[in-house]
Amino acid sequence: MNAAFCVRRMVSIGIALLVVLGHAATASSDRDAAKVPSLSEKHWAFEAPKDVVVAPGRVSPRGAGSSNPVDYLIRAKLSERNIQAVSQAEKSALLRRVTYDLTGLPPTPEELRAFLSDRSASGYERVVDRLLASQGFGERWAQHWLDLAHYADSNGFELDADRPDAWRYRDWVIRAINDDMPYTRFMGLQIAGDEYESGSKDAWVASGFARSGPFEVVSGNIDPEVRRQNELTGATSTVGAVFLGLTMGCARCHDHKFDPISTADYYRLEAFFAGAQHTEIPIHGPPEKARFEAEAKRIKALVAPIEDEKKRLEEPYRKRLQEAKEAALTRHERAVRAKPKEQRTPEEARLFEGISVALRVTWEEVAEAVAHHPGDHATREALKRRIHDLQIQLPQPPAHAMAMAEVSTNVPSTWVLRRGDVKNKREEVTPSPPDVLLASMGGVDWSKTVRVPLDEKRSGRRLRLAQWLSDARNPLTARVIVNRLWMHHFGRGLVATPSDFGTRGARPSHPELLDWLALELVRNGWHLKPIHRLMVTSQAYQRSSEALSASGVKQDPENALYWRMNRRRMEAEGLRDSVLSVAGRLSRKAGGPGVRIPLEPEVRDLIFTEAEEVDLWPVTPEISEHDRRSIYLHRKRNVHYPMFDAFDAPDMLTSCPQRAVSLHAPQALVMMNSEFAQSAARSFAQLLIRTSGEDTRRIEGAFERCFSRRPSARELRLTRAFLREATGTELERWTDLALALINSNELTYVP
Repeated sequence: MNAAFCVRRMVSIGIALLVVLGHAATASSDRDAAKVPSLSEKHWAFEAPKDVVVAPGRVSPRGAGSSNPVDYLIRAKLSERNIQAVSQAEKSALLRRVTYDLTGLPPTPEELRAFLSDRSASGYERVVDRLLASQGFGERWAQHWLDLAHYADSNGFELDADRPDAWRYRDWVIRAINDDMPYTRFMGLQIAGDEYESGSKDAWVASGFARSGPFEVVSGNIDPEVRRQNELTGATSTVGAVFLGLTMGCARCHDHKFDPISTADYYRLEAFFAGAQHTEIPIHGPPEKARFEAEAKRIKALVAPIEDEKKRLEEPYRKRLQEAKEAALTRHERAVRAKPKEQRTPEEARLFEGISVALRVTWEEVAEAVAHHPGDHATREALKRRIHDLQIQLPQPPAHAMAMAEVSTNVPSTWVLRRGDVKNKREEVTPSPPDVLLASMGGVDWSKTVRVPLDEKRSGRRLRLAQWLSDARNPLTARVIVNRLWMHHFGRGLVATPSDFGTRGARPSHPELLDWLALELVRNGWHLKPIHRLMVTSQAYQRSSEALSASGVKQDPENALYWRMNRRRMEAEGLRDSVLSVAGRLSRKAGGPGVRIPLEPEVRDLIFTEAEEVDLWPVTPEISEHDRRSIYLHRKRNVHYPMFDAFDAPDMLTSCPQRAVSLHAPQALVMMNSEFAQSAARSFAQLLIRTSGEDTRRIEGAFERCFSRRPSARELRLTRAFLREATGTELERWTDLALALINSNELTYVP
């Protein structure tokens, strides 16, 4: 290769780099017409929903069955493809399905018998109304919402500090859902709590939605401007995905590659949150604060002498460790330490700092030294336990709302950032929804609208965003939420990508039905419970998941047209709650701080060292609390419950619109070998043994609790044979049977 060729090659590469860099510099303003639709191009999600007239005479033609408008629109699609729908599910399977869907729990044997004996035409509707009115409804559906908010009780990242007041937001979501709060208000309080309802404690708590995700807190290591941008990015991307079903976050660094969303659109949406700050707002009264301070003072006084005794025991060890470290210093290091601070050179000053760190005796070193002396080690551990037993008696700190609120109308400017870099600002922008959605709503020019601050502390920006989202002309808000409801009831959304209604998301399988449901939500005052009821009382929902249709299998093997019901596996929390319910142990206590249940030894050993001075996982002392519903468990981002991990619970690092469903060996190991499964099986066995009567009655009761049905003659025969031939005590034999039942597919899957 000669020199001239090399020079030409380098020049060509240099020109190519200049071209690439030139394109990169303008990528956030120039669009690739081959990939990105312009505002003038039509995409179904950016157009207003079209109402479908479902006349009474057309709803239920002779022999068509249901008069539910959902069924009319489902049948229309099946008729187009000449697909025959399957028959209705058996009553017991239907009761189990709807009870789990609406409450996350199995029906009790008493509920099963009452439903089977009810021969009236309205018996099923009464069951649905009872479930919608139950406490379990909010607990079940709040979990779906918390997945979207990526809620947890800690910050995440390396420190993963706890959030002592985060649970108040979780409880607020449960109450709001149970109260059937209109979705517009539900959105408004979470986006703009302090502006939506000034001075309301609930409004401040609700605004914790924008703070539910992970948050990095590392003192001194993060540029404040970068940290603030990360806060705004989390709020903007989550609001875009959850309420609008758009991947707004893709436009943070460049114009969206596929949707008509520019980088300027992204930062205009971010500007709504520019004045909102993470803040802890006191919502307690003086008496609560006084009680806490008095109790804290009392506990501190009791702990102090024990701490002093522990320090006296450790002092000789600490002194020897200090002397050993000092003895290991070099002559030069000793000289640097002895020199006055003002006489040290810059290099000596750095060396002095390093020496000081090296000479510091840590509690880990003291603990290890004491551990080599059994007597002192035992005394030290006993003192630690006494201190811990006192400290866990401390009451919860005075109530605060983990809020996102404004403290001044002096809102910082928002800039379009080149490549998302806070140090590379381009043009300033003002709050405005994405242009493509404004155009679909009649082309309101937000830049010319009057912005009047609500008062000296509230700009009103987020309130205006909430009002825009609640506008009946908004083409996405109602569609997105009714699609989420449909997905959780039917196992598949009418739009299969629930948080992506953009051009690369799935097209709706039933666009007329999606639009009709969205408009029906608006007609019902944005109340969600009537939409739930409409869905679960439809024939489409009540179809069997077992039977097959020859035409359906051939023409629609994925069941996108709902000619049968989809059989679904329980989520991790639902499976745990169902096992506790079957075993007769489930506590229905509602609300309050998250419960810390015992961790499996291997998990605790992996995360926490044995010599920890502070118990980083103080198990809730009241044993009955350990059997609370899973939504009330303490969710620490860096500490995962093995059962939840095995059954695909999200990690809560990002918004989760739809959970994955995997099948792997650890699921069986968790359900058979974990302490939770073994303990639940023993409790279940004890419950069955307490049942009066012979084995047949007990077996029938076990099947009713687990599967909402009686055993077949063959199942009864095999189970009786197992109990006769099994070894061990009566409790051991019934425990083995109980363990087998809670490990069955029939319990794990919703029919």
